[in-house]
Amino acid sequence: MIKQIQIFLLLFSCGTTAISQDTAAPDLSEEAMAAMHAILEGRVLSTISFLASDEMAGRDTPSPELRIASQYVAARFRGAGLEGAGPGGSFFQIHQLVTTMPPEYGTAISVDGGDAISHRGLLSGGAEAIDLTATVVKESAALEADAAEVVCLDRLHLPPQAAERPQFVLASVARRIRALTDRKTKVVLIPCDDGNILPQVAERLLQKSLFLKDGLTPQCAVLLVPSDSNPVGKKLSIQIEAQREMQNPVRNVVGILRGSDPNLSQEAVLISAHLDHIGVRSHGDDRINNGADDNATGVTAVISLADAFASLKTKPRRSIVFVTFWGEEKGLLGSKHFAENPLWPLSKTVANINIEMVGRPEEDAREKAWMTGWKHSNLGLLMNSGAQRAGVEIFNRTDVGEMLYARSDNYSFVRKGVVAHSFSAGSLHADYHQPSDEWERLDIPHMTKVIRGLFAGALFVAENSVAPESSGN
Repeated sequence: MIKQIQIFLLLFSCGTTAISQDTAAPDLSEEAMAAMHAILEGRVLSTISFLASDEMAGRDTPSPELRIASQYVAARFRGAGLEGAGPGGSFFQIHQLVTTMPPEYGTAISVDGGDAISHRGLLSGGAEAIDLTATVVKESAALEADAAEVVCLDRLHLPPQAAERPQFVLASVARRIRALTDRKTKVVLIPCDDGNILPQVAERLLQKSLFLKDGLTPQCAVLLVPSDSNPVGKKLSIQIEAQREMQNPVRNVVGILRGSDPNLSQEAVLISAHLDHIGVRSHGDDRINNGADDNATGVTAVISLADAFASLKTKPRRSIVFVTFWGEEKGLLGSKHFAENPLWPLSKTVANINIEMVGRPEEDAREKAWMTGWKHSNLGLLMNSGAQRAGVEIFNRTDVGEMLYARSDNYSFVRKGVVAHSFSAGSLHADYHQPSDEWERLDIPHMTKVIRGLFAGALFVAENSVAPESSGN
């Protein structure tokens, strides 16, 4: 009775006025208790220190290091005894991600019938090779004309820090010249003086191909020319090779633990985290964005939970699908691909427990975790009820919890009608998306305790006869 009253008070404080037996978690069995306590600080540390090591080079999408990291996760899933959900029992769901980069050679510009003109780099090639002769039109005049094949921009202002963000530069250029593409423009010239960052960006674009979203990349060739070349009004001959495209295999890693109940095992709880981060900077004493908290901690939690659940002799009643996603930092791409091509039916997915940044607690929030989008379902109540058995509280963070609901991979499933939320045990600290996000700065005891709480909470969801329910908000 005391336990029932405590749970009632807990749920009432979280904004609900009703309780049922389905939200009251029973005591953990001895077997479940042993599995939970087998989630050890040393094992957590060994996993996180590998995933966030300098050798992983920030796990950018795409990159050889992200591919290695995905192979590591698959090996851990295999070792835990999970079933591969991919083709032929593979642990991989493979997608070919198209990236692009400017042509390295074949760009030439000259006055028609005269001398060659130097250029300072290429931000983008066209969809096809360009070989034309045309008079250069000033941007303001081109916008009033019906057609202008070669246009020179008046001026383009970009902050110095944009040199580190080539995607931002290309998106800025794309927005600026969008109206020109309606006028059949094939080449845009941008004058650059010595202090302009664009030649530096052009060099970076030749070092690594980029994934660029539709609408955020120039739809014609963009060529940098010296400011003193004064190309407007000149008849120029221009040759530019086509923009290069690369096919990059990227992989979600997916493992299944089959449930024990003949009926409920047809349903699954999806436990996930994103494996990717933002890669390497172009300069600085420490160039590697290790992504320890964001989100090697989440992946470590998924692996640890896979080990714990798979160790149970009596498996949970529902099945559990464990996934790590590529491309979260590029716009939730890996989870969107999974949601569009599910390896487990979404109609039979009762909840997505997505894990983000669980390694560095807020002040006064050690051994606690919070869930995004609390009001949208009763998953937080269920998870908290279960996690209490591990001495972990899962709470509603009212300041940013709603804003961040749509900012992680869980939202790919929300859009498909699945109860899906992200669970975090920290904050957007000063090392977020910085090279200083290193594993040495994590609070491993806190992180381990939170993972145990997530195990106890997820076990309750996987065992409960009643599935989590959307609130309809």
